[in-house]
Amino acid sequence: MTHEEANIKNFSDKVSSKEGLSLNEARELFRNIIEGKIQNSYVTTILREISLRGEAVDEILAMIQIIKENSITISPNIKNNLIDICGTGGDKIKTFNISTASAIVAASAGSIIAKHGNRSASGLCGSADFLEYIGLDLNNSPQMVSWNIEKLGIGFLFAPIFHPILKNVSKLRKNMGIKTIFNIAAPLCNPCDNLTGQIIGVSDPLLLNKLSKVTEKINKQFFLIHSNDGFDEISNTGTNNIIYVNKGEIRKFNLNPIELGIPITSIHNIAIKDKEESVRLTLESIYGLARKDIEDIVVLNSAPILVLSDIAKNIKEGIDISRSAIKEGKARKKLEELITCYGEKEKLFEVEKLFDII
Repeated sequence: MTHEEANIKNFSDKVSSKEGLSLNEARELFRNIIEGKIQNSYVTTILREISLRGEAVDEILAMIQIIKENSITISPNIKNNLIDICGTGGDKIKTFNISTASAIVAASAGSIIAKHGNRSASGLCGSADFLEYIGLDLNNSPQMVSWNIEKLGIGFLFAPIFHPILKNVSKLRKNMGIKTIFNIAAPLCNPCDNLTGQIIGVSDPLLLNKLSKVTEKINKQFFLIHSNDGFDEISNTGTNNIIYVNKGEIRKFNLNPIELGIPITSIHNIAIKDKEESVRLTLESIYGLARKDIEDIVVLNSAPILVLSDIAKNIKEGIDISRSAIKEGKARKKLEELITCYGEKEKLFEVEKLFDII
């Protein structure tokens, strides 16, 4: 047995005993996992044990570091703040693509967005699923995505393009069928070297405080969000717990939509049945054609992006700016520009016709 094999066995034994790994131990273990150097059956056991025991802060940090060190990165040439918004998934409520709609609305209001995403892990229609459906080319090169951000103020970073090494574990993760430490770490692995802030949605309330300790060690601004109804985004179906992290400083607060002039709605009003309904509602929310409760949840989530972008002073102002961007047609124009420049505009027209969106 080599020294490295002995270390891996020791780390595995430590995980099995419910003991957390140190940062360096976790780094070595996860590096070997994503490089495909450990047998799949062994990896499955390790990931399952960590998930059942609960991921330690150092383990999450280690996974983030190893993924980013093996990623293709870009550094868009911009002067303003660069922001991402995504969730960790796992929420049992299937909704339309709120984070992508919010990102487009915020970009149309002046934010610079590097939207990092993938196909759906827990929902019916992830950010990549939605954008591909309406015509975006997901296989744009990293250089092309960087140009998107520089020229349009928004780009989509499709995870498999920027994290090719994770292909080594993609089939294994899919076969496991459970949420693992990869799902927790991946949203924090945006490939932009100059990202300044991020909105992270968390469906598990226990993970919220844990991620505040993780992000406290990362030199960026974060809004960590958990809806008390179980959404991994700000919800207008009830109250929301939010943690603001700014380069080590942590501030916690509760957000009640009613206090921002937004009425509470039923979960059933924003839930979806299938992918097509998700695409339709997402488009309608961007185009200013959605019901008010659908628009409300979009502007609730675009508002913190505008705060991190230094465009809005607070969430309330961010909501007002977002509503204006939708009403004035800026959000629709931004989406059309993105698809026209880096996809198939004809496909977008076909989808609009399919759903009778004028």
